[in-house]
Amino acid sequence: MKSLRYTLCFSALAGSITLLSWLPGQSCCALPREPMQGLQPSSITLDQQSAFLWQAGGKEHMLLSVKYSGSTDEFAWVIPVESRPSVTVEKGAPFTELRRLTEVQAVMRSSKGMEAMAPGGAAPPPVTVLERKEEGPYDLAVLSATSGGGLYQWLKENGFHLSKNAKGHLNYYVDKKYIFVAARIRSGAKANEAIANRLRQGTIAPMHLVFRAKELTYPLKVTAANPGMSSMELYVAGPVDPHRAKARRDPTLPRNDTGLKQETFRLTVQDKQGFAISGPPGTVHSQGDFPTLRRLLPTGGQLTKFTAAMSDADRQEDLVFAKL
Repeated sequence: MKSLRYTLCFSALAGSITLLSWLPGQSCCALPREPMQGLQPSSITLDQQSAFLWQAGGKEHMLLSVKYSGSTDEFAWVIPVESRPSVTVEKGAPFTELRRLTEVQAVMRSSKGMEAMAPGGAAPPPVTVLERKEEGPYDLAVLSATSGGGLYQWLKENGFHLSKNAKGHLNYYVDKKYIFVAARIRSGAKANEAIANRLRQGTIAPMHLVFRAKELTYPLKVTAANPGMSSMELYVAGPVDPHRAKARRDPTLPRNDTGLKQETFRLTVQDKQGFAISGPPGTVHSQGDFPTLRRLLPTGGQLTKFTAAMSDADRQEDLVFAKL
């Protein structure tokens, strides 16, 4: 990935992300369901999106979680990635640990702060199902596609109901020959109030995608299909290149000055489950036990936290952090 091209791309149901738009990259998306004929649009919002990215052995690891308001029957999530991934449900509480590890006491700021942040020559089929399985609370499909319209139709016919606004964004990733991970709440869990509560609270088990990639990227562009504002938190393990981080916008879009807050922490291995932590002024914890993070990041290192709130106009490109 070309060092740090910031362009968050996490596509979600009915909210929007508030990060900052940087150079092109990759994307994931939970999108609002298209209402049935004669019915009012459903009240679906993506209140928060969370992601944790790192690289190991030439592969990108991406943990994803959302805080979502709406019926579990209407939940659908599509994540474009650079190559065919393995998809599992992550054990432990990685985002709870990440939030605790990166907790910083509030410092005095101006009230105008920046906190928002086919064989035989035949045409290939529009969609090829590479894998279909149930994992944890999710019904998952790993797909390749030759057209955004064909992919949209397949998703619709198979119960991954997306807004028509998503079609153009899907085309963007089809043209880049990305692979798509589609997720919904599995049928046996739809009536499970505990699953619905975890979605509302942002504590549902995160998906863990691992795939070969040229760049460490976070998908954002597809989220522009979701109108409005949404908050986001993104954690990146390993070095990021601040010299490549330049805000880039389409000058024809309305100006909306949102900011991106960036905080960097250094994790030093300590004991069997702990880290010693150094960070910006006000960092609350100087050490502690973080069993999930110790398993995922056994040698510690640099961790950068990005937070923001963005409109759909600010989410027109993806976010790239480093070359792999």
